[in-house]
Amino acid sequence: MKRPIALALVSTSALAVAACGGSSSSTPTTASAPGGTVASASTPAGSGGASLNTGNPSSPVTLNESGSSLLFPYLQVLASPLQAAYSNITLAPTAGGSGKGISDATAGTTQLGGSDAYLSPGQMAANSSLMNIPIVISSQAVDYNLAGVTTPLKLTGNVLAGMYQGKITKWNDPAIAALNPGVTLPSTTIVPVRRVDSSGDTFIFTSFLSKTNPAWSSGPGFGTTVTWPAASGELTANGNPGMVQTCKATPGCIAYIGISSQAAAQSAGLGEAMLQNQAGQYVTPTQANVTSAVNSGVSSVPANLAAPLIYEPGATSYPIVNFEYLVVKSTQPDANTAKAIRTFLAFAIDPSTGSTSANLAKEQFVALPSSVIPKVQAAIAKIGP
Repeated sequence: MKRPIALALVSTSALAVAACGGSSSSTPTTASAPGGTVASASTPAGSGGASLNTGNPSSPVTLNESGSSLLFPYLQVLASPLQAAYSNITLAPTAGGSGKGISDATAGTTQLGGSDAYLSPGQMAANSSLMNIPIVISSQAVDYNLAGVTTPLKLTGNVLAGMYQGKITKWNDPAIAALNPGVTLPSTTIVPVRRVDSSGDTFIFTSFLSKTNPAWSSGPGFGTTVTWPAASGELTANGNPGMVQTCKATPGCIAYIGISSQAAAQSAGLGEAMLQNQAGQYVTPTQANVTSAVNSGVSSVPANLAAPLIYEPGATSYPIVNFEYLVVKSTQPDANTAKAIRTFLAFAIDPSTGSTSANLAKEQFVALPSSVIPKVQAAIAKIGP
């Protein structure tokens, strides 16, 4: 079963809109009436943030998106209600990995690049018009295929690093047994499964390993692609669906899988690990635990919105949590396209339209905290011709 998503936004202390820009003066906006008819309005989009010029474009615009296989199912959920509200905007998402999303958005092949990973300082310096626009918060589970083990296994980032380094090779290894007293562990060989594509899931998983294992932090470190240590029997897979299928077909597998694919992972019979957080507690990616991590980390979100939410403090904080980004250029080829992008992004973060509890629940995502929304609105307001 999918975990329930709370109806309310995360409550956090307010953040000021910083150097990300955007005007505080009121600019005309438009609001969609039933049936896609657009009515004029002069109210700010959202609450407490920059005023946005949004509404139905004067002619049809298709917003092509590529990238994160974790974000992809959620964008599919948003496509239909977006077009119902704004008849001239078509959202056309495709998967392919966060690396592809970033490179496509950079090259202008797509208007939007989906990414679990925020742009690096080097990427932003080389492409000054690129922006990180978070639209939702996700998490990542660690799953395994281990026949006969019905109790959820407890794992640490340090032990996971040992598995992916090829140093811990059997499921009954003393390091795993010490975390799971009373559980009968088989001598099954551990088969690490990792993404073959340039992946934001790899970015956040290796970020977690880097936070918890000094040797991993020294190298390979973290990124959408890393130089993986040699681990006997390791397998690769493409996208989160590929990770699920490969792990299902491989007894002894260990795999990192985005939360939007957890229903598929559970249907495939995979176990979901309880991960040790910074406080030493073992937790799963429930909405409450993800929210706890967000509450701990949200105060450090900078104006450029490039922020990790990995291994945050707090007794109940889940350790692998992240913003889901759409990478977009601030300068668009024409006013109609710019308006369509602003309208979609504003729609996506609004809890009454895109970021509803029902939409979030379909992929087990969590809404942006209200304190971050003004910064996101300020970034959206910068998009123009």
